[in-house]
Amino acid sequence: MNRVVMLLGLSCLLIVSTSVGAESRPPYPRSELLSDITFDESTLRRLANGSDIWACTWAADGNLYGTWGDGGGFGGSDEAGRVSLGVARISGAPPDWQGINIWGGVSALSGQPPTEGKATIIAVNRTLYLYASEQGKWDRCRLWKSVDYGHSWDNRGWLFPTSHKAFAFPGLVQFGRDNQLSPDGYIYGFSDNDTRRLHDMRLYLFRVRPSQLESLTAYEYFVGTEQRPRWSHDIQKMTPVFSNPEGISWGTTCVYHATTGRYLLAVSSDEDQGDWGLYESTHLWGPWHTIGYRNEFPDWTYSPAEKKRPAYLHTFPAKWMSQDGKTLWCVFDRGDHFNVARCTLTVKAAGRK
Repeated sequence: MNRVVMLLGLSCLLIVSTSVGAESRPPYPRSELLSDITFDESTLRRLANGSDIWACTWAADGNLYGTWGDGGGFGGSDEAGRVSLGVARISGAPPDWQGINIWGGVSALSGQPPTEGKATIIAVNRTLYLYASEQGKWDRCRLWKSVDYGHSWDNRGWLFPTSHKAFAFPGLVQFGRDNQLSPDGYIYGFSDNDTRRLHDMRLYLFRVRPSQLESLTAYEYFVGTEQRPRWSHDIQKMTPVFSNPEGISWGTTCVYHATTGRYLLAVSSDEDQGDWGLYESTHLWGPWHTIGYRNEFPDWTYSPAEKKRPAYLHTFPAKWMSQDGKTLWCVFDRGDHFNVARCTLTVKAAGRK
């Protein structure tokens, strides 16, 4: 099976083909619906030099909002405007998009001093929420809330204590604009599972009503199976929804692909090299199927770059998906940048199953 990436270089068309090698053993069978994904390097745009992570959400005002760590955000660098945690607004659509720092970084619109940590972000009910992991410890999570699209933030206190450290940096599921495509109205999130801390090759799942998002006792954890999904408020009973014996690291993202009714799950398998996999399923608890895995992706989408930094996170903003669901734009942080490149899904059939 081949992966083919078409790159436009100077005056000629360069075709790069990578074969699935013997060393590449995806943890799930190949998808029959979304059989391939290709990346176009000629569309690659790299900004925000020095800033990494870049989790993204699509808010009610029509803009994307992204979080970054350890840099100055758009227009900044490792030194200029450097903050531990920043928030930016990304307006427009590729190739004509622009990023503006809202909270932290160079020329930030908010005058509120930034906080510390690393965060993922979700937009729901015209409100932005940050799940911010504690800097240097990464085993508990603080919640921040903004009702004015990032210009001011309210510290809502610790949400996931150390007893819930699996979710200290949750991979929040993105259900379109302002969470409007959530089938049951819930917010969902995967465990972050930095294997060096948790020694676990599995992912877990929570859900919560938006109106109860600030209350830990309202969170439910998946305790069922693929055949019998069940939920419990007792985190000690949680059961895995994804596993990879070759490794799982932090940086999990998931977005709902409305055209096919599938979830696109991006999971890192090697924090140092940036290896990752892309999977799809009709349910957040599986069964999962592989779209691409490790060396099937072009090196420039994940391998170590500036400062020997690989991509820790890949996501595909729903706002930038084409109507037929085939053209996507991938956001990834290779080399501590906000990288954006166009990619194409091979969709063998349309609709839900």
